[in-house]
Amino acid sequence: MNFRAVAAVFAIGFMPQAGSSNELSGANVDVSHYQFTSSSKGTRQALRGSFELGIGPEFSAQLDVGTYKFGQSGTSGRAGTLHGIYHFDYGGAVGAFWGTEDENTIDRNFFGIEGVYDFTGITLEGYLSRGRVQGAYATGLGGKLSSDVNNRLSLNAKVDYLDNKTGSDLTRLAIGADFALGSGVNLYGELGTGNARISNNKANDAFFGLGLSFDLGERPGTTFGRRAIIDILPGM
Repeated sequence: MNFRAVAAVFAIGFMPQAGSSNELSGANVDVSHYQFTSSSKGTRQALRGSFELGIGPEFSAQLDVGTYKFGQSGTSGRAGTLHGIYHFDYGGAVGAFWGTEDENTIDRNFFGIEGVYDFTGITLEGYLSRGRVQGAYATGLGGKLSSDVNNRLSLNAKVDYLDNKTGSDLTRLAIGADFALGSGVNLYGELGTGNARISNNKANDAFFGLGLSFDLGERPGTTFGRRAIIDILPGM
Protein backbone atom coordinates (compact mmCIF):
# COMPACT_ATOMS: atom_id res chain seq x y z
CA MET A 1 0.00 0.00 0.00
CA ASN A 2 1.32 3.42 -0.92
CA PHE A 3 0.41 5.36 2.24
CA ARG A 4 3.59 7.43 1.92
CA ALA A 5 2.42 8.75 -1.43
CA VAL A 6 -0.97 9.75 0.00
CA ALA A 7 0.66 11.55 2.93
CA ALA A 8 3.23 13.26 0.72
CA VAL A 9 0.63 14.68 -1.64
CA PHE A 10 -1.36 16.09 1.28
CA ALA A 11 1.73 17.44 3.05
CA ILE A 12 2.61 19.57 0.02
CA GLY A 13 -0.45 21.65 0.79
CA PHE A 14 0.93 22.61 4.19
CA MET A 15 4.20 23.91 2.77
CA PRO A 16 4.46 27.73 2.80
CA GLN A 17 3.63 29.22 -0.59
CA ALA A 18 3.64 32.81 -1.79
CA GLY A 19 0.14 34.28 -1.68
CA SER A 20 -1.32 31.05 -0.34
CA SER A 21 -4.33 31.04 2.00
CA ASN A 22 -4.03 27.35 2.87
CA GLU A 23 -5.31 26.48 6.35
CA LEU A 24 -6.51 23.52 8.34
CA SER A 25 -10.24 24.17 8.06
CA GLY A 26 -11.43 21.08 9.91
CA ALA A 27 -10.37 17.80 11.47
CA ASN A 28 -11.82 14.80 13.25
CA VAL A 29 -10.27 12.01 15.32
CA ASP A 30 -12.31 9.10 16.66
CA VAL A 31 -12.05 5.77 18.41
CA SER A 32 -14.77 3.14 18.03
CA HIS A 33 -15.83 -0.40 18.81
CA TYR A 34 -18.18 -2.38 16.56
CA GLN A 35 -19.39 -5.94 16.82
CA PHE A 36 -22.05 -8.31 15.56
CA THR A 37 -24.82 -9.26 18.00
CA SER A 38 -23.65 -12.84 17.59
CA SER A 39 -20.27 -12.94 19.37
CA SER A 40 -18.99 -15.59 16.97
CA LYS A 41 -19.16 -13.14 14.04
CA GLY A 42 -16.33 -10.92 15.26
CA THR A 43 -15.52 -7.37 16.35
CA ARG A 44 -13.73 -4.30 15.00
CA GLN A 45 -11.84 -1.61 16.90
CA ALA A 46 -10.61 1.46 15.03
CA LEU A 47 -8.55 4.60 15.54
CA ARG A 48 -9.18 7.03 12.68
CA GLY A 49 -8.44 10.60 11.73
CA SER A 50 -9.61 12.97 8.98
CA PHE A 51 -7.99 16.31 8.19
CA GLU A 52 -9.15 18.96 5.72
CA LEU A 53 -6.97 21.68 4.24
CA GLY A 54 -8.64 24.76 2.75
CA ILE A 55 -7.15 25.90 -0.58
CA GLY A 56 -8.76 29.26 -1.22
CA PRO A 57 -12.49 29.97 -0.69
CA GLU A 58 -13.85 27.17 -2.91
CA PHE A 59 -11.38 24.27 -2.87
CA SER A 60 -10.04 21.94 -0.19
CA ALA A 61 -8.23 18.64 0.21
CA GLN A 62 -9.19 16.00 2.79
CA LEU A 63 -7.06 13.14 4.08
CA ASP A 64 -8.52 10.13 5.92
CA VAL A 65 -6.27 7.63 7.70
CA GLY A 66 -7.10 4.75 10.00
CA THR A 67 -5.82 1.64 11.73
CA TYR A 68 -8.10 -1.30 12.57
CA LYS A 69 -8.11 -4.48 14.64
CA PHE A 70 -10.51 -7.38 13.96
CA GLY A 71 -11.21 -9.65 16.93
CA GLN A 72 -12.49 -12.92 15.47
CA SER A 73 -9.90 -13.20 12.69
CA GLY A 74 -7.10 -11.68 14.78
CA THR A 75 -6.03 -9.51 11.85
CA SER A 76 -5.29 -5.81 11.54
CA GLY A 77 -5.72 -3.33 8.70
CA ARG A 78 -4.92 0.16 7.47
CA ALA A 79 -6.67 2.61 5.15
CA GLY A 80 -5.88 5.99 3.62
CA THR A 81 -7.97 8.19 1.30
CA LEU A 82 -7.27 11.55 -0.34
CA HIS A 83 -10.20 13.75 -1.47
CA GLY A 84 -10.19 16.78 -3.76
CA ILE A 85 -13.23 18.95 -2.98
CA TYR A 86 -15.04 21.87 -4.64
CA HIS A 87 -17.42 23.86 -2.40
CA PHE A 88 -20.41 25.73 -3.80
CA ASP A 89 -23.33 27.67 -2.38
CA TYR A 90 -23.93 27.21 1.35
CA GLY A 91 -23.35 23.64 2.53
CA GLY A 92 -22.86 22.09 -0.91
CA ALA A 93 -19.76 20.27 -2.17
CA VAL A 94 -18.67 17.77 -4.79
CA GLY A 95 -15.45 15.78 -4.74
CA ALA A 96 -13.29 13.07 -6.21
CA PHE A 97 -11.23 10.65 -4.12
CA TRP A 98 -8.49 8.04 -4.35
CA GLY A 99 -7.62 5.58 -1.61
CA THR A 100 -5.89 2.39 -0.61
CA GLU A 101 -6.51 -0.19 2.12
CA ASP A 102 -5.35 -3.59 3.27
CA GLU A 103 -6.28 -6.36 5.68
CA ASN A 104 -5.67 -10.10 5.53
CA THR A 105 -8.63 -10.64 3.17
CA ILE A 106 -8.75 -7.16 1.57
CA ASP A 107 -6.14 -5.45 -0.58
CA ARG A 108 -7.67 -2.63 -2.59
CA ASN A 109 -6.88 0.58 -4.44
CA PHE A 110 -10.01 2.57 -5.23
CA PHE A 111 -11.29 5.86 -6.63
CA GLY A 112 -14.64 7.58 -6.98
CA ILE A 113 -16.86 10.65 -6.87
CA GLU A 114 -19.00 12.07 -4.06
CA GLY A 115 -21.39 14.88 -3.20
CA VAL A 116 -23.04 16.46 -0.16
CA TYR A 117 -25.63 19.18 0.42
CA ASP A 118 -27.03 20.73 3.59
CA PHE A 119 -30.74 21.57 3.26
CA THR A 120 -30.84 23.56 6.53
CA GLY A 121 -31.12 20.86 9.15
CA ILE A 122 -31.15 17.88 6.75
CA THR A 123 -27.93 16.77 5.03
CA LEU A 124 -27.66 14.34 2.13
CA GLU A 125 -24.35 12.69 1.17
CA GLY A 126 -23.62 10.09 -1.50
CA TYR A 127 -20.70 8.40 -3.26
CA LEU A 128 -19.81 6.03 -6.09
CA SER A 129 -16.50 4.14 -6.06
CA ARG A 130 -14.60 1.71 -8.25
CA GLY A 131 -11.60 -0.42 -7.39
CA ARG A 132 -9.95 -3.83 -7.28
CA VAL A 133 -10.49 -6.24 -4.38
CA GLN A 134 -8.00 -9.13 -4.44
CA GLY A 135 -7.53 -8.61 -8.19
CA ALA A 136 -11.26 -8.41 -9.05
CA TYR A 137 -12.96 -5.15 -9.97
CA ALA A 138 -15.64 -3.98 -7.55
CA THR A 139 -18.21 -1.19 -7.54
CA GLY A 140 -19.39 0.51 -4.36
CA LEU A 141 -22.09 3.08 -3.75
CA GLY A 142 -23.79 4.51 -0.72
CA GLY A 143 -25.68 7.35 0.87
CA LYS A 144 -26.27 9.02 4.21
CA LEU A 145 -29.19 11.13 5.47
CA SER A 146 -28.63 13.23 8.60
CA SER A 147 -31.13 15.37 10.50
CA ASP A 148 -30.48 17.76 13.39
CA VAL A 149 -32.95 17.29 16.26
CA ASN A 150 -31.45 20.19 18.22
CA ASN A 151 -28.05 21.82 18.64
CA ARG A 152 -26.68 18.74 20.44
CA LEU A 153 -28.43 15.72 18.93
CA SER A 154 -28.54 14.51 15.32
CA LEU A 155 -29.95 11.32 13.80
CA ASN A 156 -28.78 9.56 10.65
CA ALA A 157 -29.47 6.65 8.32
CA LYS A 158 -26.89 5.01 6.04
CA VAL A 159 -26.80 2.49 3.21
CA ASP A 160 -23.70 1.02 1.55
CA TYR A 161 -23.51 -1.55 -1.25
CA LEU A 162 -20.51 -3.36 -2.74
CA ASP A 163 -20.52 -5.71 -5.76
CA ASN A 164 -17.25 -7.30 -6.92
CA LYS A 165 -18.77 -8.82 -10.09
CA THR A 166 -17.63 -12.36 -9.16
CA GLY A 167 -20.82 -13.55 -7.45
CA SER A 168 -20.21 -11.69 -4.16
CA ASP A 169 -21.91 -8.60 -2.78
CA LEU A 170 -22.43 -6.80 0.51
CA THR A 171 -25.27 -4.54 1.67
CA ARG A 172 -25.04 -2.58 4.91
CA LEU A 173 -28.03 -0.73 6.44
CA ALA A 174 -27.75 1.28 9.64
CA ILE A 175 -29.35 3.99 11.76
CA GLY A 176 -27.46 6.05 14.31
CA ALA A 177 -27.30 9.07 16.56
CA ASP A 178 -24.63 11.64 17.42
CA PHE A 179 -24.68 13.55 20.70
CA ALA A 180 -22.45 16.59 21.29
CA LEU A 181 -20.91 16.57 24.76
CA GLY A 182 -19.32 20.00 24.29
CA SER A 183 -15.89 21.39 23.34
CA GLY A 184 -15.90 19.40 20.07
CA VAL A 185 -16.38 16.01 21.79
CA ASN A 186 -19.15 13.79 20.42
CA LEU A 187 -20.56 10.41 21.45
CA TYR A 188 -22.11 8.33 18.68
CA GLY A 189 -23.86 5.00 18.33
CA GLU A 190 -25.15 2.88 15.46
CA LEU A 191 -27.43 -0.14 14.94
CA GLY A 192 -27.64 -2.00 11.67
CA THR A 193 -27.60 -5.16 9.64
CA GLY A 194 -25.17 -6.55 7.11
CA ASN A 195 -26.24 -8.81 4.24
CA ALA A 196 -23.43 -10.68 2.50
CA ARG A 197 -23.54 -13.12 -0.42
CA ILE A 198 -20.56 -15.20 -1.56
CA SER A 199 -21.42 -17.51 -4.45
CA ASN A 200 -24.54 -19.37 -3.24
CA ASN A 201 -23.93 -18.73 0.47
CA LYS A 202 -25.80 -15.90 2.20
CA ALA A 203 -25.59 -14.35 5.66
CA ASN A 204 -27.63 -11.67 7.41
CA ASP A 205 -26.26 -10.41 10.73
CA ALA A 206 -27.17 -7.53 13.04
CA PHE A 207 -24.49 -5.32 14.59
CA PHE A 208 -24.00 -2.32 16.84
CA GLY A 209 -21.23 0.19 17.37
CA LEU A 210 -20.15 2.92 19.79
CA GLY A 211 -17.58 5.64 19.33
CA LEU A 212 -16.13 8.88 20.65
CA SER A 213 -15.05 11.59 18.23
CA PHE A 214 -13.15 14.85 18.63
CA ASP A 215 -13.80 17.69 16.16
CA LEU A 216 -11.08 20.29 15.58
CA GLY A 217 -10.39 23.24 13.31
CA GLU A 218 -12.02 26.49 12.26
CA ARG A 219 -14.98 24.49 10.88
CA PRO A 220 -15.11 21.41 13.12
CA GLY A 221 -15.18 18.09 11.31
CA THR A 222 -14.66 17.41 7.61
CA THR A 223 -16.78 17.68 4.47
CA PHE A 224 -16.99 13.97 3.57
CA GLY A 225 -17.10 10.60 5.29
CA ARG A 226 -14.62 7.77 4.89
CA ARG A 227 -14.70 5.52 1.82
CA ALA A 228 -12.70 2.34 2.64
CA ILE A 229 -14.42 -1.06 2.81
CA ILE A 230 -12.99 -1.72 6.27
CA ASP A 231 -14.68 1.48 7.49
CA ILE A 232 -18.09 -0.14 6.92
CA LEU A 233 -17.27 -3.67 8.17
CA PRO A 234 -18.66 -4.15 11.73
CA GLY A 235 -16.35 -7.07 12.43
CA MET A 236 -14.43 -9.99 11.05
